[in-house]
Amino acid sequence: MTSITRFASGSQSLQNMDSVSSMSKRMAQLQEQISSGKAIQRASEDPSGTRSVMALRAEQTRMSQYAQNIDTGVLRLNATRIQVDSINNQLLKARELVIQGQADNSTAGSRSALAAQIDVIAASLLIAGNSDFAGRALFNGATSAATAYNAGGDYIGDTNQVTTRVDDSGSTVRIELNGPEVFGVGAANAFAVLTAIADSLRNTPGNLPANLVSLDSVIATARGAQATVGSRINQLNELHDVTADRILGVTGALAAVEDTDLTKSVMELTMQQTGYEAALFATASIMQPSLMDFLR
Repeated sequence: MTSITRFASGSQSLQNMDSVSSMSKRMAQLQEQISSGKAIQRASEDPSGTRSVMALRAEQTRMSQYAQNIDTGVLRLNATRIQVDSINNQLLKARELVIQGQADNSTAGSRSALAAQIDVIAASLLIAGNSDFAGRALFNGATSAATAYNAGGDYIGDTNQVTTRVDDSGSTVRIELNGPEVFGVGAANAFAVLTAIADSLRNTPGNLPANLVSLDSVIATARGAQATVGSRINQLNELHDVTADRILGVTGALAAVEDTDLTKSVMELTMQQTGYEAALFATASIMQPSLMDFLR
């Protein structure tokens, strides 16, 4: 009978020790979760949760890259819009000068002064045409050339498109305008037209009506560029909002899986500590030898 009692006591002691060890490990895990703020410390603790975290982090990285692409695109297009707006204003100023040159009271001297102003406008447009964004010419297409136009106003870029990816489906948005889309094509471009206008003002004022028609065509091209760049900026701004919402959703889902529920964890830790102390006391009581144990 005594051996059975001792065996039972020993077996219960082992069970209590296992329980104490398990509670100790759980308390350490809870303390780690509370101090780090992360519910999953090791992949082995929650394989399913770890897979979810990895998938959500990958999506978060992709969304952040799309957001960066969109922001860069908006910055580039805004830089383009500033230049295109200036180009339109300069062309409209040139149109006013042509009309002045056609007036009946214009003289050779006044037309020469108007031609000088046209030359200034042409030089200003050349500077705008070779403006840059982040060290690259705005209007030279996809080439890496430092300028889009040479000193004579000839386009030296290409017409390849520069796009940026904006979502998982592979959708892209074009983030540039090439020179011909803003200034016109070949011999009909703004620089050639302004050169012809200046020559007409100085030498052949009878050509000014035809020059005005050519200039109006250039102005129409530049206005179309204004509308296009504005439309693309609006499109990217809308995509920015959509992407920001997706990032917010992914961040919330990631927090739900990965972050520690502090209230729940603190309460569980308190309960574990209470149980741990009770288990220690019970184990100590069982293992404490009595005088009768020695007499037996």
